[in-house]
Amino acid sequence: MEKYKFDLNEEMMEELSEEFDPLNFVKTLELPDPKAIEGASASFEKYGRNLARKSIEKGEERPDRIYEVMKKAIEKTDEMKFPFIPQRYVEIAYLSIQPFRRLRILSNSPKAFSYRLNECSLYKAVEEEYGKEAANKMVCKSACFAIIEEIFSHFGFDIESSLEASMAGDGKCQFKIERKQK
Repeated sequence: MEKYKFDLNEEMMEELSEEFDPLNFVKTLELPDPKAIEGASASFEKYGRNLARKSIEKGEERPDRIYEVMKKAIEKTDEMKFPFIPQRYVEIAYLSIQPFRRLRILSNSPKAFSYRLNECSLYKAVEEEYGKEAANKMVCKSACFAIIEEIFSHFGFDIESSLEASMAGDGKCQFKIERKQK
């Protein structure tokens, strides 16, 4: 009997973790002072897009059993591609750079997908390097929105995403992605 792997490939996650280490990324910004953090949003966006692209690339190279079964079911029924296929890659991206082992999914339906980060290594890295005031500017959200946009557009979805809670104001980030209906 064939042995199936149901978890994400650990080697893949480790490779992504090393390549996209949040603290290393934040250190490369070399800002003259903490107030200059707001000018770094393009760098955060690029980081997020690159992480999303690499998560898709590596995730396609190393599928797990759950993904394989899900794809077959979607092919047969032509249902639930949104949000389940992009959700897998959002999870790969976040789980490779965050200290938690499970992304907190709040909703996933044919119309909307939402999740919450109760902690964030990118926010924390900004805080470590540039202080709480700089971290509270939430420039790091540019990376998260880029991850969302890159992954969902890769799979052909027209979406609208929003930040419903932030680390700065709520001690957590909560994102909602709504599928635009044609």
